[in-house]
Amino acid sequence: MKKSIVFALSTVALLAVSGCGSKKDASKSNFADAIQDYLNTTKGVCVALPRKEAPFALEKKGGFFFAHEPEKAAALVNAGLLSASETEVPSVFPNQKVAATQFTLTDKGKKYLVKGGSGNLGGFDAFCGGKYKVKEVENFTEPADMFGTKISQVNYTYVVDDAPDWLKQSTIQSQYPNAAAGLGEPAPYKAVLVATNEGWMHERLFKSKGG
Repeated sequence: MKKSIVFALSTVALLAVSGCGSKKDASKSNFADAIQDYLNTTKGVCVALPRKEAPFALEKKGGFFFAHEPEKAAALVNAGLLSASETEVPSVFPNQKVAATQFTLTDKGKKYLVKGGSGNLGGFDAFCGGKYKVKEVENFTEPADMFGTKISQVNYTYVVDDAPDWLKQSTIQSQYPNAAAGLGEPAPYKAVLVATNEGWMHERLFKSKGG
């Protein structure tokens, strides 16, 4: 009789322990793990080339620029990711050329180049470095059903580990303001997490797997 009682109590205790800390629980630790799983799939902090790919040329005068391309190119040269040389490009007038600067990848630039890494609509190449790390999950909404899926919105902070030297340069950060986030103080961000049969998952990772 005593053995039966001991066995029954042991079984209950085992079930209680196994049910504790389930990956399906809505908890800060589970959400931090889920966000980190997604961040581990990213290329880190990325700064886009001014044009889709290198090499590229920019007119010295009279060029029509949308997003401060010459200034961004100069910052990338200063960071040692691009080299600059004199060249000429066809003018808008027939049989004429105008002075321009040719930008080419350096060996350092080739090391950090990610094809299509900008994530913009044009699919521009980018220089990427560092690793995003979840610092703290600050709060989250109570999980709720949306279109048959249970989700929660999470507010968290992150830092950037192993940031390369070029990412810390003031010229890069002035032309790419987002590049400075998380390099010193933790930076705030948001994520939407989805409840799955395997536990919580970042919505972007969920979608990438066919969700």
